[in-house]
Amino acid sequence: MRPMDAVTNDAAVAPWLVGIGARAMRCSAGCRGATVFLRCPGGESRGSSTHPDLAVLAALQEDTGEGPCVEAARSLGPVAAVDLVADARWPRFRAAALERGLRACTAVPAAAEGVTATVTLYAFRPWRLTAGAREAVGMLAEEAVGGLLREHARKGAEAEAEQLRTAMASRAVIDQAIGIVTHLLDCAPDRAFDVLRALSQRTNRKLNAVAAQIVRARGRGSTRELRRLLGEVRTDGA
Repeated sequence: MRPMDAVTNDAAVAPWLVGIGARAMRCSAGCRGATVFLRCPGGESRGSSTHPDLAVLAALQEDTGEGPCVEAARSLGPVAAVDLVADARWPRFRAAALERGLRACTAVPAAAEGVTATVTLYAFRPWRLTAGAREAVGMLAEEAVGGLLREHARKGAEAEAEQLRTAMASRAVIDQAIGIVTHLLDCAPDRAFDVLRALSQRTNRKLNAVAAQIVRARGRGSTRELRRLLGEVRTDGA
């Protein structure tokens, strides 16, 4: 297997997540590859790896529920295998790792607000992550959690902004339609709004859709129906 030094280029993985995996590799001289895996309470997961074989190992752990990455996420504490030849804790993971020439690994987790990140480092020879390096990897795991939380916050803010823009655009169309109906029927704006609402209920269409149709047609072809509805509205409100 070639050296694990090329970050996988997955367009679906956020660039900051790929960068954390690459930086994790530099935390220890004996490390030859890294994975970063994120889990959210709703079942969403994200992952990046510095080599395709490591992505396979990460997926295997998620599928089987066994392995250092999964165990670290459960315990929220570091999990290490100094030499997988002598460590039989995770039979399927161990066999897959040894088949790929990997002998050692250490998984370091972090969690906040229901999000868990696990950074796992791999080596070709028996190897142990130093305390200093483990602390640095833990900080990267915390950064991964923070990155996902910031991304969720940004997406939430963008969704709220889009909803506000849509609401404002809808309000503008309704206001235009009220102006047209007010002119056509020579009535007060509040009566024009009542007519639009009655038409919406009568046709089982959203108010903004009814308003948009009237704006597009500038009221042409609908005066008779609008006058009839105005009469009904006046009668109901009498």
